[in-house]
Amino acid sequence: MNILVVTFTVVLTVYIVLSTAFEIPDRYKKPAKMLHEICLAESGASEELLRQCLDGTVHNDPAVKCYIHCLFDKIDVIEEDTGRILLDRLLYIIPDDVKEAVNHLTRECSHIVTPDKCDTAYETVKCYFNAHDEVIKFCHLLVME
Repeated sequence: MNILVVTFTVVLTVYIVLSTAFEIPDRYKKPAKMLHEICLAESGASEELLRQCLDGTVHNDPAVKCYIHCLFDKIDVIEEDTGRILLDRLLYIIPDDVKEAVNHLTRECSHIVTPDKCDTAYETVKCYFNAHDEVIKFCHLLVME
C-alpha cells in the first residue's frame, strides 16, 4: 500500500468518521488533495456537484458516482469479484479507537452490490451517510481549498 493510500486512510478514519472538531493537519492535506485531483480527472466529475456534498447532497450523476468509485478503488477497499465496498480491509492500519466505527459502516453497508461498479460505490456512500452522522466530514477532506 503506498503512502498516499495509507495517509488518506488514516485521515479518513480519524478525522472523518469520528471527529467532532474538524481540523485536518497540514501533512494530510496534500495527499488528500492529490487523491481528489486523480479521481476528478479519471471520472470527469464536476467540482461544483462535488462541493454540494458539503451540504449533505451526493448527486446521482454518473461522473460523481465514478468519482466515488475511484476513491474507494485507490484506497483498495473494493472486493474484486463483487464490487462491494469493504472498509474493514483498513482495520490493520487504523487506530483502535476508530475500528468500531469502521466495523459499523461495514456491517450496515457492505451488502450493497449493483451491476455497475460506480452505482455500487454511490449507493454505499448513501448508506454511510445514513449509518453515521460524521461521514459528511469526508466531503470536507476532499473538496477543501
